[in-house]
Amino acid sequence: MTKQRQLIYDVVNAAPVHLTAEEIFIKAKSCMPEIAQATVYNNLNYLTDHGIIRRLSILGENDRYDRNVMPHAHLICDKCKAIADVEVADLSWLGIFTKKPVTSFDLTLHDVCDKCGNA
Repeated sequence: MTKQRQLIYDVVNAAPVHLTAEEIFIKAKSCMPEIAQATVYNNLNYLTDHGIIRRLSILGENDRYDRNVMPHAHLICDKCKAIADVEVADLSWLGIFTKKPVTSFDLTLHDVCDKCGNA
């Protein structure tokens, strides 16, 4: 793994939240001032294409990146847009409808988080 790719992976892996590419670029640049924005975007594509990290595409929002590549859903607050990981039950039974095994899924749930609900 190149040192740039490792840095980008480390930024995503250390983040307590799901960062945008721009946020990852800013954090990476603070550690490696010579890193180019295109390098960050290209490496994010590589890392997602190879299943090392996960891209979250949310309608009307910038893509975000998740270190957790295990099957799970995302819960998004409709007010502050905070994203939380949500474990879901085994969905392999869906294969009875497709006649093939389910290899992955994207499930996004919406609500108002406790912080916004109490405000």
